[in-house]
Amino acid sequence: MRLLKAGLVPLLLVSALGLASAVPALALELPDVHVLSGETYPVIGEGTIEGPEVAAIETELGEKLTASSVTVTGEFRELSPSGSGTLTYKGLEEPKSKSSCNTSGDPAGVVKILGEYHVVDTSESPLTAAALLLFNELVVLCNSGKLKVKARGPVVIKLEKITSGVDFTEFGAIANCSPKGKQELKEYLNDEGKKVKAVMTLNFGLGFETACKRFSKELVVKMSKMAAMLF
Repeated sequence: MRLLKAGLVPLLLVSALGLASAVPALALELPDVHVLSGETYPVIGEGTIEGPEVAAIETELGEKLTASSVTVTGEFRELSPSGSGTLTYKGLEEPKSKSSCNTSGDPAGVVKILGEYHVVDTSESPLTAAALLLFNELVVLCNSGKLKVKARGPVVIKLEKITSGVDFTEFGAIANCSPKGKQELKEYLNDEGKKVKAVMTLNFGLGFETACKRFSKELVVKMSKMAAMLF
């Protein structure tokens, strides 16, 4: 299997990749995630960005939630292309009503997404690694629970500051929206080398709509141990 050594890939998720587990000859080997030789697990990664509307989740119809802070934490417990993590939004609000939002049991303005990430390829030529973020359907409560926003994944996040074969202790996560509330990266490659769509959706009460997650600047994730990526 092609070796992909890496520390923590940001951001969270749950579900399956749609990988074919019983294929006799793989057309595309999926990345493996490793710490450097001699290092031990677990490996922890964390990063935060802050600022006015530093992050948003928005639909193709212009409905959105904005946040003033985003923190990504994640952990590798073993040799694997995937891991668990938490994405924490603070200062989250529905801008039209200026009402704060939260996930059940969290303070006003705090939304936590618990999930899993998978390192995947988005291109074979050149080979390009990204993070596929998977999470269970999430309910965000706004305006004291009067508005319930439901979110479904998955989302593909671009990775930066990673060069094949070069050691690193941090990397960047980029999340951009193309026009009409669609994620800039909308597909990834499975282990057969086939493109699989990754479409996030939001429901503000009138049904699920295509949506995207964006950061206004690069989110840098710093790792507790040095790693290297080979792809």
